[in-house]
Amino acid sequence: MAKITFKGKVEQVYNMDDTPAFLRIKVPEFKRSHCDMAAFRKHPKYGGFANSDLFAGILARIRRNTFGQYSDYLRLDQVPEGVNVDASDFLAIVSFEV
Repeated sequence: MAKITFKGKVEQVYNMDDTPAFLRIKVPEFKRSHCDMAAFRKHPKYGGFANSDLFAGILARIRRNTFGQYSDYLRLDQVPEGVNVDASDFLAIVSFEV
């Protein structure tokens, strides 16, 4: 399986009365640097597109399907199924397989 990994700073979001609401991480626009390209080249579905100019659009579709159409942030209390978050360091590491 092909793996996509990115790092992000965990941000605290507050309610109107200054109480903590939830934690979130900004989801970047996926690029080749976020991907395990050797695994993508061997992938049965994405292998033919891994070295083409169409790969950026495929990564955008993977991002949209995983995190939602208008979601630029990953809420840590609503992590999608199959997405792993390691928030033990200053920058959280988010990874998932496609």
